[in-house]
Amino acid sequence: MIRRLTAGAALSVLFLTPAARAADAPPPAPAAASAEPEDATVAVNAGNEDGAFLYGSFLRPVNRNNYPAVLILPEAGADRNGNDADHEVKPDTYQELARALAAKGIASVRIDKRGVGQSVKAMAREEDIRFETYVDDAVIWIKFLQAQPHVGCVAVFGHSESALVAALAAKKVKVCAIIEASGASRPFAAVLAGQLKTAFDAGRFTKEDYDQASRTLDQLAAGKQVLDPPKKLDSLFRKSVQPYLISWLNVNPVEALKTNTPVLILQGSSDFQLNSDDPRRLSTGPKNVRVVMISGADHDLKLKAADSKADQPRPLSPQVASSIQTFLESLRWP
Repeated sequence: MIRRLTAGAALSVLFLTPAARAADAPPPAPAAASAEPEDATVAVNAGNEDGAFLYGSFLRPVNRNNYPAVLILPEAGADRNGNDADHEVKPDTYQELARALAAKGIASVRIDKRGVGQSVKAMAREEDIRFETYVDDAVIWIKFLQAQPHVGCVAVFGHSESALVAALAAKKVKVCAIIEASGASRPFAAVLAGQLKTAFDAGRFTKEDYDQASRTLDQLAAGKQVLDPPKKLDSLFRKSVQPYLISWLNVNPVEALKTNTPVLILQGSSDFQLNSDDPRRLSTGPKNVRVVMISGADHDLKLKAADSKADQPRPLSPQVASSIQTFLESLRWP
């Protein structure tokens, strides 16, 4: 049974090297002046009764005594590096981002979300998870970063679905900035309805299947579980995930970004999952906001080379890290 994490939950932190240090070992020694920055595996208490931990990778710049740090929250299904176990291609999106940030003097922690990667044991039962669970997990990680020596400004970066997580976490704990990347401006109920219609128009299921899926979505959006979800969409509407969907479907991303915290909105110019109205709508809420369209990038902020193959990973746009650096440098922080 997962105990809901609160903003005041105590931190229980482990530092481990890639070779898996003992739980009571001290943090890794600072890197030599000539060395490249290296990942340190870190963990925080997941708040479960069985004492499970959430895991991530902490990458710090070398030769710096005071630096900003970014918490990188992955999209649904992706691990801390940006890879999905169900796909052969390993894009390493967040690992690339972390390294690019470190090269610019910015630390980062990229995480395995509860139930993913090394944090898989932190999810006891799928039916106990709510959208707020991931928000509370993000709060724990933000507090972890804020407690680290040499870290000044802490920003929270959320990609795709986690853009909303980042905004909501920043309402529970003070951060110096929110960075939303490829975030939708409409509640997920509207996004999912559009995806179902697109799939129907493409002939991926029949009118009867589409009508049944739409009715199921409407019922979940109304806060009611569906006893007999469509078998063809069991992966989306299975009973164990319905409580999570109900907790998420009607959350409004625009309302979540009504904040005094500075906000950076990033979107790829070739992101076909969103449109130009999404960053415009999202930018109406914050009092201090900057919108950057990443030229030639897709939803994953990756660039497509003219000669690239579908089964080959593509590079992260360098504009992502440079935009984050410019934005953080524009803020006043200790």
